[in-house]
Amino acid sequence: MPQIDKLSAREQEVVKLLLQGKSNKLIAWSLGISDRTVEFHLKNIYAKFQVSSRVELILELGKAAGELESKNLGYSTVVDIMESAENGGRLDSQMGLAASLRATVSIIVKELFMKILMKNPSAFLPPVLSFAALVTLIAHVAISGFAPQADEGTAAHIWQILMAAQLPIIAIFIFKWLPKKPIQALAVLALQGGAALAALAPVVLLKF
Repeated sequence: MPQIDKLSAREQEVVKLLLQGKSNKLIAWSLGISDRTVEFHLKNIYAKFQVSSRVELILELGKAAGELESKNLGYSTVVDIMESAENGGRLDSQMGLAASLRATVSIIVKELFMKILMKNPSAFLPPVLSFAALVTLIAHVAISGFAPQADEGTAAHIWQILMAAQLPIIAIFIFKWLPKKPIQALAVLALQGGAALAALAPVVLLKF
């Protein structure tokens, strides 16, 4: 694997810790170096793999692992590839490549997902409003039943306000985060959209 062969010993250590889902701070602490030094190493690693993010690097390593596996070299995890580059090809098949790669990507995405939510707590607001709209609908059905009402009534107006209030919040989130962190922003938007659909589905299905 040419790209791995080009990595220095320190860069390989950084990649191993990155594959474990560690943040830059944790990588720096583990290696006894500064955050800026970690960023410097990551910049060099990204350049050697021709990627621009952690997730792209993981996917690139996954492709390389698949190529090696197809040749029956027996590398079972992305971490094994790094170890084989260091010790001359010692094999370790404790875990399946697919499961390991999914777990690693999941950890990294969750970490960046939480960073977005911590930096922009309003991202939580649309799902909360959708949940409130759904609760309002359930309460209305519990009190008045499924029969259509002559007019929309208070519950319907509350539901409409709760759903409409999400639109500007989601629009601001898209404008602010989608260009910066597209993968993580899309994950948050999927959560927001799923919550909205959960609140909208009963209205459509029950024809309120």
